[in-house]
Amino acid sequence: MRLRKGKVIPRDDGKRIEEFVGAATTGTDSASVARMLAPPGWSEPAQRPEFDEVVLVLKGELTLVVEGRRERIAAGEVGLVPRGKRVVYRNDGKGACDYWSICAPAFKPERAHIEPPAPRAQENVVTVQVAHPQGKEWGRQLTAWSRDYLRRLSLSDCELSLSVVDDRAIRRLNRTWRDKDKATDVLSFPAGELPRGTPGPRPLGDVVISLDTAKRQAKEYGRTLESEMARYLAHGLLHLLGHDHERPRDAKRMAALEEELLGERGMVADSLQVDAKARRARSLM
Repeated sequence: MRLRKGKVIPRDDGKRIEEFVGAATTGTDSASVARMLAPPGWSEPAQRPEFDEVVLVLKGELTLVVEGRRERIAAGEVGLVPRGKRVVYRNDGKGACDYWSICAPAFKPERAHIEPPAPRAQENVVTVQVAHPQGKEWGRQLTAWSRDYLRRLSLSDCELSLSVVDDRAIRRLNRTWRDKDKATDVLSFPAGELPRGTPGPRPLGDVVISLDTAKRQAKEYGRTLESEMARYLAHGLLHLLGHDHERPRDAKRMAALEEELLGERGMVADSLQVDAKARRARSLM
């Protein structure tokens, strides 16, 4: 039997499921085959299924959290979730994840044992001010990244302000507040603690990013502009939360959090690597 087209299963979470073989299409109970398209930021409540599931990722990256252990399944890789294991499926990447799912026996809602979703956390508020002539396109992207980062840091009911500026503006801020008369990549201005009981979301503060510096650094180090802007955002946000890479004991923790948010090495890890190379060079002199 050749199956050119499956049945799209209705969903309300933005994920697309097209089942080719299974209980909803061919009436097959022993196995099911479906193609999934999960948008960035998507996740499902935990489940403990009565079936084995194999996932084959075609594009993007799928995160599996099996019994608390996280595995990232990249394009071209295969993941296995054995039956009876508690698992959370999510897409932590910046783009959609396209993958195939094979379940044995076939997927059925009653076999998945999906846990009731946790109470919905209060939404975070993200505002972006663009003060750069080429920065208009970054408003939506920075907002999406910010919401994703705040979610992964388990923060809710918070307010974050972002600004995209040019080198002249960030140099002026750097000179005024840090007594450094030069342009820089990102500046953070924590809001501080409000009196207990103050209504509304908790303000985290302001992150100011120089698009000029991002373009220059991305070109110099062979990174995409998107990667460079994401690095600045993650770095600035962690500073708002009290992390300080100038403190040796905190630097490694901040580097690990940057990598967790970005999915790759961030600004602090790069700085630590440069410092280590400098120390080695001095020891050889």
